[in-house]
Amino acid sequence: MGCSTKVKLTVFGVLGIVLIAIGGILIEVFDQVIHSEVNEQIPLKPGSETFKKWVNPPADVFLQFWLFDVQNAYEIVHYGDKPIVVEKGPYSYREYKVKTNVTFSEDNATASYYETRTLVFDRNMSVGDENDTFVSLNCPMMGFATMVRFEYDIIKDILEAAFEVLGEHLFVKLTVKDLIWGYEEPLLKFVNDAAKSRNISLGLDDHFGLFYGQNGSNDGLYTIYTGTKDITQAYTIQTWNGNESLPYWETIWCNAINGTDGSLYHPFIKKSETLRLFATDVCRSLYADYEGDRTVKGIDVYRFVPPAKMFGDIKTNPDNIGFCTPNITECLGSGVLNMSACKDGAQIVMSSPHFYQGDPDYVNAIEGMHPEKDVHQTFLDVEPISGVLLSAAKRLQINIAVMPIPLISSTAKFKNLTFFPILWLNESALINDATAKDFKSQILEPIKILDAVKYGLITIGAFILFCTIVFTLKYWVQRSRTRGGELQINQGDYDVLRDGENEQQDGE
Repeated sequence: MGCSTKVKLTVFGVLGIVLIAIGGILIEVFDQVIHSEVNEQIPLKPGSETFKKWVNPPADVFLQFWLFDVQNAYEIVHYGDKPIVVEKGPYSYREYKVKTNVTFSEDNATASYYETRTLVFDRNMSVGDENDTFVSLNCPMMGFATMVRFEYDIIKDILEAAFEVLGEHLFVKLTVKDLIWGYEEPLLKFVNDAAKSRNISLGLDDHFGLFYGQNGSNDGLYTIYTGTKDITQAYTIQTWNGNESLPYWETIWCNAINGTDGSLYHPFIKKSETLRLFATDVCRSLYADYEGDRTVKGIDVYRFVPPAKMFGDIKTNPDNIGFCTPNITECLGSGVLNMSACKDGAQIVMSSPHFYQGDPDYVNAIEGMHPEKDVHQTFLDVEPISGVLLSAAKRLQINIAVMPIPLISSTAKFKNLTFFPILWLNESALINDATAKDFKSQILEPIKILDAVKYGLITIGAFILFCTIVFTLKYWVQRSRTRGGELQINQGDYDVLRDGENEQQDGE
């Protein structure tokens, strides 16, 4: 019986150790299998499923606008009152992105393409119609006034006279559609007609709109690495419009084209990484750091957000000195970016909505600014195994630099440089339900099964080994007690015999 028990315990102990060992080995083996399969599926290859989804992304994308309605236009112009604005929105557009003219290099190491963007108004997701009206800064008028601020007084006098003749005012009533997609601007038409009468071509359009001509257009030629040669470079931009860097800024670092377009990244993202992306709408590369774990439609993701230093002033982030334009003596405070270098001199200043993470002076200069992290922060939600972006929100605000300009009466009451908010936008993307379901069944569920097998073996093996140890200890304790009892009996017999001998000796 004792021998049989020892054999059973030995067998179970060995079995537990073997199962733990197999589970440990499978961790490495299955990890290699997962890496191999993902590395096979993620690179961009002509005709592959990845290619089809890359060309026509299966995500619900919206571009939403919130416009700032100026409440005290008269008081601003005539008395220099602090501007008061009220936010109106969202006005939502469903966005369709399709990659066109896709060509691969001979070795498939790179792919070149254009991405066409089409926007369709969605009334159900909007607070009103595109024809809703509001009062906004007259951007073309302010643009012309800024252009002549260093010119001779006679030039300013002529421009001021033109403003009066054309009935231009610093604040105008516009529709949502006008401001976003464009309207015929009398001042632009007047300047163009005057130039044409003298056979001069200025290259100006008679229309003005913040996104005029962009619906149904593309933002340039991209060439990216496909990841077939180096998976860590998958979807990273090699060149934009044939250039490896930008021509707008003052330093190599600021002109660098880094990262992807923000929709896809290399697989096996780590929390310690900084994700980089190139955004043509702000004419620069951006970056984001890990903030925390999130769940998108039942899928675990890492959330990355831009750090405050990305738009920080040069004291906070000395690398940003290259964004000081027209030279390094023209540096702005935290939270804003002067876009004039890449917007043909237009005094456009980009920021986060409501100057979130910006200099408090910018927030306090406008009544109606209420920055909130959850509403105004940009974020990227990336599934770490595949590097696929499942949810994202790019949030930006367009402001116009307004300042007092001698001889331009409409600006006379401004005391100093003010960044006047026009609108803010949220370009958001969210994986649709069907794609989320496919993603879980094709990628996550097989991984969960493999995890269940390897960790299940380790758990079962550990349980068997634990039970074996417990029963072994119990067996040896019982055996020790039994042997102790036998020793006590033997000692008792010896005492009886010794007492008998002593009695016999006494009788003699």
